[in-house]
Amino acid sequence: MIRVKIMSPLTQRHVTIGSIILVGLVIWLWTSHLLPNVSDGVPIFSQPFAYGPYLSPSPNDPLNNTLPRYYSASHDLATEMKKMPRPLEPRLIMGLVFYGRRTTRNLVKNGGMLDGVIFLVRTKDSADLAVLDRMIEEEPDYVQWSVDLKHDGFAASYELVEDDVLYIKMDDDIVFVEDSAIPSLIQTKIARPDTFVVSANVVNQPMISWIHWNLGAIKPYLPDLAEHYTKTATGQSIDWRTSVLPAWEGPEEFDAFWWEPPEGRKHRWLPARGRTHHSLDYTPISHTEYQPLGAGWYDWKIGAQEHLSFFENLEKDELWRYKFHTWDFQYNRMGMQFVALMGKDSNSAKPIDDDDEQHFAVIMPQRLGRHAVADGRGVVVHYSFNVQFEPGMRTTDVLERYRAFAEESICAGPLVWTPEHDLEPRPLDAGLEPQHQEIVIEQYLDSE
Repeated sequence: MIRVKIMSPLTQRHVTIGSIILVGLVIWLWTSHLLPNVSDGVPIFSQPFAYGPYLSPSPNDPLNNTLPRYYSASHDLATEMKKMPRPLEPRLIMGLVFYGRRTTRNLVKNGGMLDGVIFLVRTKDSADLAVLDRMIEEEPDYVQWSVDLKHDGFAASYELVEDDVLYIKMDDDIVFVEDSAIPSLIQTKIARPDTFVVSANVVNQPMISWIHWNLGAIKPYLPDLAEHYTKTATGQSIDWRTSVLPAWEGPEEFDAFWWEPPEGRKHRWLPARGRTHHSLDYTPISHTEYQPLGAGWYDWKIGAQEHLSFFENLEKDELWRYKFHTWDFQYNRMGMQFVALMGKDSNSAKPIDDDDEQHFAVIMPQRLGRHAVADGRGVVVHYSFNVQFEPGMRTTDVLERYRAFAEESICAGPLVWTPEHDLEPRPLDAGLEPQHQEIVIEQYLDSE
């Protein structure tokens, strides 16, 4: 049996730097995807989901000087999403956030697709729970579900799922959601009832990362070899744009795949400019593979290169480089970081294995002949797997860059979380219960 050593869950100090980041997300989840208060054919729901929010503004009327809705979908596969109405069925479309860390902020009711957001609590951390309590008090369309943390895995997370509700399940370390992501998921899931589960087009998800590499979305980036990290001036945010970064300097055949930050020091990633051929050779992405638990999953450097490539494409308004129509995983294990799943399908799949990803993406599709697919019209960015975080992702400035983008272009008001919160005293046992991921991986390898 192959044994894989798994690192401890992401530490609070670093992950919460990106709280804002689901900021951009959930802000746009809400500002762009909550149910419009229209009268034709829309039922009045029972509390706490009364009528849905106010009518959304025009796509060309930015909210509080933030970017307009669908700003990234002006010339690609997602343009049709701009005119998509909220379908009359299913009865409810709910965001389901697997909440274990402070990664969201209060949202703005402004029109769109979601009837509400359910925070599925998987933490005992008092600071995290306090932030969630604040959000729920301020927003009546937020609901909290608690999970029995005595059980390993995620099986208990689906106990309260209802048959006639479409759930948009998202992890709490999602750091970017394109406006077209949720509408495209909903459209595909409704139009293709033969599918069991539909994923968004997720950056830093092993199988889809291989697709992005072959589509030409990944750019040559390498770790800065300087001895000291270049910090921003006090009181200033980092500039998330890659165009302001200096060119990478180092040995001609430096292979970043084998590099680790000396003594775990903080560092940035720089563009390897000037290469006219073999530009991605010796960069981490060249080691990725079409495998769910391959290098694209466990190697943090591949993830770091993907994040910096995303910032470059975002700055150039070239998210179209990631796009495709529908990708069928053909019973291979698909990531569940951001997916659409009907409640009745989830309930019919019970009892659910602790490894819910394997259960929903492989076991049930094989049993029913209904495949797991990805809709490539809306881009979502996943920050880090646990196995990527501790070895090196935590030493990058990736989260600060997402935070800077969110503050500049997405967030319309003060953030519910600031880095200073992490300086507050914390109990020694704060955080998530340890997950026995090694067992899950061994089970997967045995099944293969």
